[in-house]
Amino acid sequence: MDKPLVIVGTGLLAEQVAFYLGGVAGRPLAAFVLDPQYIREPTFLQRPVLDFVEAQARFPASTHDLFVAIGHTATAARRRWFDTAMAAGYSLPSYVHPTAWVAQNVAVGANTLIQEQAVVAPFVRLGDNVTLCPQVGINHHTRVGSHCFFAPGARVAGDADIGPGCFIGLGALVRDRVRVGEGCVIGAGAVIMADCPAGGLYRATRTDRTREVES
Repeated sequence: MDKPLVIVGTGLLAEQVAFYLGGVAGRPLAAFVLDPQYIREPTFLQRPVLDFVEAQARFPASTHDLFVAIGHTATAARRRWFDTAMAAGYSLPSYVHPTAWVAQNVAVGANTLIQEQAVVAPFVRLGDNVTLCPQVGINHHTRVGSHCFFAPGARVAGDADIGPGCFIGLGALVRDRVRVGEGCVIGAGAVIMADCPAGGLYRATRTDRTREVES
């Protein structure tokens, strides 16, 4: 039987993970964890909110698993918590929604969340701590580094490389054989047709208010 789960975070992604792993998958939820300075309430979703020291004492790695559920706006924190949990000996399970399709030979890392109707084609490699939101498509032989976050509807064509810690925005497109460097941010609707050096921000034309709508 699956171990009870400790979830890092109390934001929107943590609420989703609680729904998927607790509600859909039926895993018992033990507690939520935050850095002490961010604890504002003693409970979240009727479970205790603890700092990591207390969580380890009450819900140790020998009896509990852990999932890091921190969103794309805090990539450094996502990495830190993943590394901290691994060093503490926790197993970090991954979750694939029943409506997603993931080829049998796809390598999926720890603490990876694959949401509704996402498609991951054969020979893809997904690193650790990756989030694929609904209707994301990752095509054949693509390599995705750890700690990446793909917003709904993002698409990556075949044999591409997405470096660690990248954010691929809503509906963004990355063509085949393109290399996206570590820590890049690809904005909503952007179309990436060439390699992107590490740490870059790439976006589609910004939408500015140009006139009032006539009633």
